[in-house]
Amino acid sequence: MKKYEKMLIAFNDKELNCYANQGERLYIATKKDTKKGLFRLANYLHYFVSLNSERIPSEFGVVKKIEGYVTAEDLAKLDYESRKQDVSLITDQVLIDYEKFLQKINAQPEHTPMAVTWLEKRFPSNTKE
Repeated sequence: MKKYEKMLIAFNDKELNCYANQGERLYIATKKDTKKGLFRLANYLHYFVSLNSERIPSEFGVVKKIEGYVTAEDLAKLDYESRKQDVSLITDQVLIDYEKFLQKINAQPEHTPMAVTWLEKRFPSNTKE
């Protein structure tokens, strides 16, 4: 499994709808995650959540080098544990999404701010990137 040196990290700035604690690792929110009444976004805009038991929302994150490294499997375990799901449900197909996320993050220079956007393809099949 490939090792990555950068991760999306939270910065706490309520004016920018970033409520996660400074330094928390972030990942894309699932449909079951909520903004906890902290801010409103149009339904076509998405956000990140911190990878801890609270899953605090953040509209933006910043690319930072981390101590050591992270793999797609590490990230998947963090996400599943923070959602209180069984890590044995993580399959190779699921890991592909986490790998894509880490590739996109690591392609950016350090200190690059990022937000979540989706590219939806309808043809030849419905996919979300």
